[in-house]
Amino acid sequence: MEQIILVNPPAEVPRECYDTPDYPAIGIAYVAGYLQTQGIPCAVIDSKLARMTLDDTIAALIERQPRILGLTAMTHMIVATHKIAAAVKAALPETVVVLGGFHGSFLPERTLREFPAFDYVVVGEGEIAFHKLVRAVLAGQDPADIQGVASRRGDDIRLNGRGEIPDNLDDLGMPAWELFPPARMYPIMTQRGCPFACNFCSRPYGRRNRQRSVPHVIAEMKRNVERFGCTRTDFYDETFTVRKDHVADLCRAIVDEGLHRKLRLWAYVHANTIDLETAKLMKAAHFAEVGFGVESGNPEIMRQMKKGVGPEDVLRAARILREAGLRFAAYFIIGHPNETAATVRDTIRLAARVNPDTVAFGLMVPYPGTQIWEMVTRGEGGYKLISVNWEDFNKQIGNALELETLSRRTMERLQLQAYLTVYLRNLRFREMAEAIWINRKRIAFILSKLIHPTRRAASSSWLERTTPSPLPAG
Repeated sequence: MEQIILVNPPAEVPRECYDTPDYPAIGIAYVAGYLQTQGIPCAVIDSKLARMTLDDTIAALIERQPRILGLTAMTHMIVATHKIAAAVKAALPETVVVLGGFHGSFLPERTLREFPAFDYVVVGEGEIAFHKLVRAVLAGQDPADIQGVASRRGDDIRLNGRGEIPDNLDDLGMPAWELFPPARMYPIMTQRGCPFACNFCSRPYGRRNRQRSVPHVIAEMKRNVERFGCTRTDFYDETFTVRKDHVADLCRAIVDEGLHRKLRLWAYVHANTIDLETAKLMKAAHFAEVGFGVESGNPEIMRQMKKGVGPEDVLRAARILREAGLRFAAYFIIGHPNETAATVRDTIRLAARVNPDTVAFGLMVPYPGTQIWEMVTRGEGGYKLISVNWEDFNKQIGNALELETLSRRTMERLQLQAYLTVYLRNLRFREMAEAIWINRKRIAFILSKLIHPTRRAASSSWLERTTPSPLPAG
């Protein structure tokens, strides 16, 4: 029997690139790393990175008989994750099953009521709360009073707020990559928290921005190169350029340590937090590409989504990045509140003008914890919920919602049209062919829904059979 195993569950039916990643899961890596700094050994199963199926994962867990099983799940993964928990509970009823991740953090009470195989939910940043839960369970104590731990007692659910967060992120230590299969890309977080108020984002780390020290980040980057053979690092900060002084210090340190010759770097920026000096520093540090959210091309929708940018801000950011020689990705969303075909066409026109090196058009998903979620649950914004299956809460191939002004079928058609327009208007035929090939499974799935609408309804069956009412608020 192993005491503690942390699991990044696999997708039941892999369809997206993030279902078969070439990088390990940073959330459970941080939890494992913090446990080890506190003298508690644990094991990790990253089923996605290891290309394990749901059955593979269940079999491995039953064989290893964990005393405590920690699982993580985004919203569209919660059903598959619960299947693992239920199978382990059936075989090993004494195992304590703990859920972490964004879905449980924003819907802890509903999650415990809806998915009975989870014993506890760790709410918010989980390192400290999970460590205290582990200590309590191993000591034979009840962890129900721990801050950040939600628990079930019969029909009652006990909530204890969000987990403790350290002001000094260095105190959390580093992700325990030694417990994972080898990879070439290892993600890094230099900060937590985002000050912006986008209505489609849950801001899982809050709005107060907290940075790690530059020496601590550099030490992690050097460790990843020297110990794990890392050749690429993606910064998982919600907005890497929130503090330009921090970015400047980090970029200069990367160059001073020679890491710019060993690593290709990537990060999210914001149109209003990038200037030419910062972009040139990032280029010198060997950022191969950056990405930023545009979301819409309609000025009124951009104002309402509270991102703090307009079309001209986006075009200015694109000009700066090009002048600095930085490749960039731009991300757009179809399905904002009260969206119409006309406002989507504004988005497509702006995307074609921006002409990013990489472009993505997602369909709005009402993720728990967001203002969009609240609007959908209240029936506002012209939204119509068309699926109560959590597996449909996927921004590329999901089926969660439509609008009174835009049917789901129309949203999906406009999504494909948007991709084609950006490439065709800018005469990028070879890149379009490459993008089609890389995303062929996703495209085939979307086309199958457009051609065969009955498949759309069939995908929404699981919770319809098990949930008496559709998505009550929080």
